Amino acid sequence: MGRTMLLCLLLSFTFRASGQNFNEKWVIPLEFSQGFIKAGAAPELYVAQLSLSPQFRMVDGRLRAGVTAGGFFSAKTLYGLAGPKLALKVASLGKVFTADTGNLHLSADYLFGTDRQQLLGAGFHADLAELLILSLNYRRDLHYRANWFQIGLAYHLFREPIPKDIRSNPVDVR
Repeated sequence: MGRTMLLCLLLSFTFRASGQNFNEKWVIPLEFSQGFIKAGAAPELYVAQLSLSPQFRMVDGRLRAGVTAGGFFSAKTLYGLAGPKLALKVASLGKVFTADTGNLHLSADYLFGTDRQQLLGAGFHADLAELLILSLNYRRDLHYRANWFQIGLAYHLFREPIPKDIRSNPVDVR
């Protein structure tokens, strides 16, 4: 029990140091997602995707826009994909000390694959401490008439440095 409390305390200091509010000028998450593709009466196909999605702030604190590029593996074949992406902040998670711990946002994208795939989709994401993103995505392949369901984990590769002029009260842990 003591180790669990110590781990929670250390994580809370990490969240405090990197609190975020969707106001970054740019973010570059690298996402790994996996799930399945279902088309009509055909059996489900496993799909694994690795993508990079640089996004830039369009509306302060609410909207980001960018592009997604990457690849996916399905049916023993590798494919490429790319297209535009939007992310809209819908809620903020709670605070730890004085910093936001994250936010929830919706995304929409339209991705084009190297084998004529046309994926129109949306996702629900939990952006945690400007470090990790947990995602749940649905996409519809307009060309092959298939449904894609994926869960993912993304890591922010590059992000703006934390401002040096943040003033916060030190925490007295005794």
